Amino acid sequence: MPATLARQLSDADNQGIRLTSASLTEPATPAEAFAVQRETLALNNWLTGGYKVAIRPDGSSVSAPIAHITHASESGTAGFERPAVDALEVEICFVLGKDLAAPGTTPYTRETLLDHVAAIYSGVEFLGHRLDNGGSSPALLFLADRLGNAGYILGEELPAKVIEPGQVYPLTITVNGDTVFTGPGKHPNDDPVAGFLVFANALTETVAKGRIITTGSLCGAIPTPARAAIAISGFTTLTVTAASTREG
Repeated sequence: MPATLARQLSDADNQGIRLTSASLTEPATPAEAFAVQRETLALNNWLTGGYKVAIRPDGSSVSAPIAHITHASESGTAGFERPAVDALEVEICFVLGKDLAAPGTTPYTRETLLDHVAAIYSGVEFLGHRLDNGGSSPALLFLADRLGNAGYILGEELPAKVIEPGQVYPLTITVNGDTVFTGPGKHPNDDPVAGFLVFANALTETVAKGRIITTGSLCGAIPTPARAAIAISGFTTLTVTAASTREG
């Protein structure tokens, strides 16, 4: 089953189309969904540049590999193209400065985990759903679909104080000149490190130095048109052009 579903999701990704969830076989377990994620990347020879991570309602970790990562220029500009780009999320991410091994018998603490971080950056995650109902699709199908991830832009380096719990983040986002978000951004866990810590303590294999870890949107998912000129200001400044290349 993982190979079949991975091929279906891979084809949908490369064609920029959405599949009907009811026509697909949902993975039976999270382990099967993670196997589909890995197989989808393998089919395309895509490298895992990082992970998007979150905390399930039961307190466990959920994650998906990020395959397409672009770095903004020193002037804070970047472009992003994939067959499907449906929405954006402004985030805070961590860049590993050393390999992050499975914890073994000694769980990571906030302090020992952050010892593995080389830098903290702003980031923009792009969503490109391969499922008809996106994040409202059956949970294990959505997990198999890499939580809707299309790719990521690594923005500018940020000071360490941005990851102190309970912060709000000045944030304004415009798309094609229209303001689509204004007001303080807020991390869904109140702490950008929380999801990272749960993820690290659930690891069964090493995540290599240089990979990025991103832990949640400060603004929710903001829909984007097929061609989008995006300006982000506030706690970070980025100018991004994004395009769904299936158009035309």
